[in-house]
Amino acid sequence: MSEVHKSILVMTAPETGVTVRMYRTGFGDCFLLAFRDQRGAPVYLLIDCGVHSQYKGGGERIRAITSHICASTEGHLHVVAITHEHADHISGFYTAREMFNGMEIDQAWFGWTEKPGDPAAEALKRQRAMMMNALRAAERSLATRDGAVAEGIRGLLGFFELDLGVTGRDALDVIRNKAKNAQYLKPKTRPLTLPGVDGVRVFVLGPPENRKALMAAEPTGEPGEVYEEEGSGRKGVSSDEAFAAALLAASEEPEPAWAEASQPFASNYRVQSDAAKEQKKLYQFFHDHYGFDEGDAEAWRRIDLDWQYAAESLALKLDSATNNTSLVLAIELQRSGRVLLFPGDAQVGNWQSWHEGGWSEENGLGKGETITATNLLNRTVLYKVGHHGSHNATLRKMGLELMVSDQLTAMIPVDESWALDRTPKPWKMPFHLLYTDLDRRTRGRILRTDLGCVEPPPTNPAWSQFGYCPRVEDLYVELTIADE
Repeated sequence: MSEVHKSILVMTAPETGVTVRMYRTGFGDCFLLAFRDQRGAPVYLLIDCGVHSQYKGGGERIRAITSHICASTEGHLHVVAITHEHADHISGFYTAREMFNGMEIDQAWFGWTEKPGDPAAEALKRQRAMMMNALRAAERSLATRDGAVAEGIRGLLGFFELDLGVTGRDALDVIRNKAKNAQYLKPKTRPLTLPGVDGVRVFVLGPPENRKALMAAEPTGEPGEVYEEEGSGRKGVSSDEAFAAALLAASEEPEPAWAEASQPFASNYRVQSDAAKEQKKLYQFFHDHYGFDEGDAEAWRRIDLDWQYAAESLALKLDSATNNTSLVLAIELQRSGRVLLFPGDAQVGNWQSWHEGGWSEENGLGKGETITATNLLNRTVLYKVGHHGSHNATLRKMGLELMVSDQLTAMIPVDESWALDRTPKPWKMPFHLLYTDLDRRTRGRILRTDLGCVEPPPTNPAWSQFGYCPRVEDLYVELTIADE
């Protein structure tokens, strides 16, 4: 261990329950949890490790955090859980890969959507790659025509791009190749356990196996579904493959095999611009009515590449769809019944799917025992708020309103100033209606990566009511939750 590492104290585990450390990456998720095993030794669970690719100084920050994790755990992670393939959740695994490669990692947990060779998982990845190529093509084209729109697309692509030529799969492979055992988890299966730890069960709620639920990432506009301004319901982009094929056709990217089938007209009804110029009658018609060049009198009639402005909507939908593949973990402390909810960035369909079925003796519970998602939400005392507190990553009626415990506390990985300063469109994170309800339900017990403890004790006596004692350091915010 280096001299720098020697100055960092090993993260201890409480006698009962768990200590949760939220690292202050800037704009990204990184959570280190410490439990105590039967011998009294700490058992570490790391959930995600990343920062948005456009966050200034994010690379240096994530390396410092990874070094701190290594020292705090003495280089041994018992479980690494990766929720989904977004840079703000996984970039650290690649940026600091030398550090992770030098650590001991026993188990890795992924959602089933990340399983290599799984036909459904591979189909999702192919569709994602196709849409990413299309969006990159649109961003390059729009960069010279409308820098503001191009920048908006670039910001959303920043959730996917770890570095030049580096994919999310490269980051996942660092952990996949290092871990002694990799598991690809499906919902409603037998609860997981942590090695050597008694009285802790981990319930997998998502990602859903049902494709309809998996694709239902956007709010439907139903009243009370998510936290939105009145009348702000939105609908997703339709015909994604057709639109992506058109984007690719207008770029230098190779067209996918199905591109022809996605065109609005069959090839015998289409005339390419170059071909029209070479045929006198066609040339005259198009010249007179639409023009060929920018300076032609009738050029205003052409849409040219104006339809590429819809690429920003497609980028939003791709971002939401990837969020919806999040691995969702509900960690139960059995003695007290307290639950810690880590939903990644799960969106509408993922949340809704939790309420389909549940657990019983058939899938790993004791005789006569039954547990549902509603029951787990009712007992949730720590909610890791999804997607930096965005408006559509926390369900309302089927989510936060079911978190009725008077012990509820929230952790939000967010840098509000950075999100609001983004141009051309600021990101409203955390979203004010959601945040107001969180503040009310938690009685002010909110921890954030940008502000630390929003209302620290003794200013807010609600912290001491259940023995919670938040700790705020430059590199992390920490909370211990007892199991008693």
